[in-house]
Amino acid sequence: MKSLLACYRAVIKTKLAERMAYRTDFAISVLLMLLGDFMIPLVTLLVYRSGASFPGWTLQEALLIQAVFTLAKGVAFPFFFGIVSTTLYHVREGSFDIFLLKPRPILFLAMMNAFDLDDFGRLISGGVLFGLALSGVPAPSALHWIQFAVLFLCSLLVLFAFSLFLSGLLFKWVGSSRVYDMFDSMSMFGMYPGTIFSKLFQQLFTYVIPIAMIGFLPASALLGKGADGAWLSMGMSIIFSGAGLMFWHSMLRNYTSAGG
Repeated sequence: MKSLLACYRAVIKTKLAERMAYRTDFAISVLLMLLGDFMIPLVTLLVYRSGASFPGWTLQEALLIQAVFTLAKGVAFPFFFGIVSTTLYHVREGSFDIFLLKPRPILFLAMMNAFDLDDFGRLISGGVLFGLALSGVPAPSALHWIQFAVLFLCSLLVLFAFSLFLSGLLFKWVGSSRVYDMFDSMSMFGMYPGTIFSKLFQQLFTYVIPIAMIGFLPASALLGKGADGAWLSMGMSIIFSGAGLMFWHSMLRNYTSAGG
């Protein structure tokens, strides 16, 4: 464990030194990410200002869901979601074999290599939006904070599972960046109150592919709304992440160098 942490620490130092050598580019990247992450909350603000709303949800509550969603991505993208882009690049270039030769777990090496400081912009934007949204709702109790923390960890498990499924596909579906489009089109449902969707959609995104766990369910717990099925969805999140691990290792076994 100490050696793995030492490896990660060395990579972080190297990445930091690399980005500091190009400070302006780094600052612009973070700024553009901040602006991009605020677009959907801005649209939500405009919707409420126009007189429309999500039934049963105030503006601050709707923004809190989107803040939690952004915050979860702000943790996931720098630390492990980058395995998708790492796999995309190295399998396409035929250099993923290098990971197979090193005396460390392959998944850990892929995650470590994918660490990206630029993605901390999402963590900043999520934190700012979270603070703004939280200031407009009643103060959560200690129990609500505990429930939120548990469900937020599950949201990271769901994102980890997505990163495994998408990067696993790239061992065969070589060089296709369409996997990001797949993720964006599916995950966007986690940015809105689950109650605005049909019953079938609610069950699909809560119990089958637990997308609601990324934003909606943790925010509901923090607000004390107690969304139905939150704890069952937590179990499904664990199962989903386990299925992602199995899928990734299965696809890795079928990898035959330089593109499947």
